[in-house]
Amino acid sequence: MQSATSSYKNWFYPTLWKKNMTRFWPLWTGYTIILLFMLPLNLAVNYRWDDGAAGLARGYHRFSQLDVLRYAEEAGILLTLMLSILAVMAVFSYLYQGKSVDLLHSLPVRRSGLFLTNYLSGLSFLILPAGAVYLITLVVEAAHGCLAVRELSLWLACMVLYSLFFCSFATFCAMFTGHILALPAFYGILNGLVAGVYVLINNVLRQFVFGLEGTTSGRISEVVVWLTPVVRLMDDVSVRTTWGEVSGTVENIQFEGLGTALVYALAGLVLAGLALAIYRRRHLELAGDVVAVNWVRPIFKYGVAFCTALAGGCLLYSWFGWNLSSSGWSLLAFMLPCGVVGYYVAQMLLKKSFQVFRNGSWKGCVVLLLCLTASVAALELDLTGYERRVPQ
Repeated sequence: MQSATSSYKNWFYPTLWKKNMTRFWPLWTGYTIILLFMLPLNLAVNYRWDDGAAGLARGYHRFSQLDVLRYAEEAGILLTLMLSILAVMAVFSYLYQGKSVDLLHSLPVRRSGLFLTNYLSGLSFLILPAGAVYLITLVVEAAHGCLAVRELSLWLACMVLYSLFFCSFATFCAMFTGHILALPAFYGILNGLVAGVYVLINNVLRQFVFGLEGTTSGRISEVVVWLTPVVRLMDDVSVRTTWGEVSGTVENIQFEGLGTALVYALAGLVLAGLALAIYRRRHLELAGDVVAVNWVRPIFKYGVAFCTALAGGCLLYSWFGWNLSSSGWSLLAFMLPCGVVGYYVAQMLLKKSFQVFRNGSWKGCVVLLLCLTASVAALELDLTGYERRVPQ
C-alpha cells in the first residue's frame, strides 16, 4: 500500500492554505484596503490637478502614468517590508508553541508540504491583493479615459518582486528562531546589520589609523549596499521624468530599478530553498528558544557580544572619552565591559535563565576579550604596516 506521505499531493495542502487565508483575513484585507486607497480610490475620488475638464484630464493622465510608478518606490518597498514579516509571523506561528508544533508534526504530513503551503500562504497575503487592486485600477483608469497598462504593470511587477524577496527573507529568519518575538527582531537587525557594522568599523579605523580616510575602495561599499536590501532598492528604484517647456506636462517617463528588484527576487527564491532545507532538519523540541538551530547558537552568542562591544564601546567613548588619550587603548577600555555585557545577555537568552555565571561560560567570554584586545593591538601597533608605509 502506498504511504500517505509519499503522494505528490502532500507537497501542498489546499485545506491548510484555505485555513490560513480565512484565519488571518484581517492581515491581507488591511493590505488590500491600503492599496485601494493608494491607487484606484485615490484616482477616482481624491485626485485633482487643475480646474476645468481639460485640467482634470491632464491630472488623471499624470496620475496614471507618473504617480502610479512613484508608489513602486519608497512607499511600495517599506509597505512590503512590513507586511512580509507580519505574514510570516502569522503562517509560521505554530512553530513557536510546543503543543501546536507537536500536534501538526504528529500528523501524516510532510515537513516539505507544511513549509511550502505556509510559505505560499504568506506570499498570497501580499501578491493576491496587489493583483486584485491592479485589475480594479485598470477599470478605474479606463472609466476616466487615462488607461496606462505599462505603468500599472510595472507597479505590479515591482510589488510581486518585493514580496518574493522580503517574504522569503522573513521565512529564512523564521527558521532560525523558536520564539515569535525574536523573529521580527532578527528580521529587522539582519536587514541592516552589514551596513551598521561597516559604518562602525569604518569610523573606528578612520579615527585611529593615521592616514586612512576610508576603509576600502568603493567596490566593498557596493557590496555592503547590496547586502542592505532596503537601501539598495531605494537607491535604484526611481522614476525619471522629462517635462515639456511649453505644455507643462510630463512628456517622457523612465522607470529604473526593475532589474535590481528581479535580482533580489531570485535571491529570495534561493533563501526560500535554504529555509526549506533548515526546516526539514529543525529540532522541533526547541520551540520557545530564541535560537532553534544548534550550529547558529555560537554565531548568535559571539555576534551579539561583538556588536555590543563595538557599538557600546564607540558610544561610551564618544560620551566619556573626550578627556582621555586619543588611542585605540582608550576605546578598548570601553569595549571590554560592553563585550562582557553582550556576551552574558546572549547567554541568558540562549539558556532562558539568569543562572549563566556558574556553568563555565566564562571561558568563552575570556576568548572574546582576548580577540577584542588582539584586534585593537593590531590596530595600535600597526602590525599591517599601513601607517609606516610611504607611497612612491
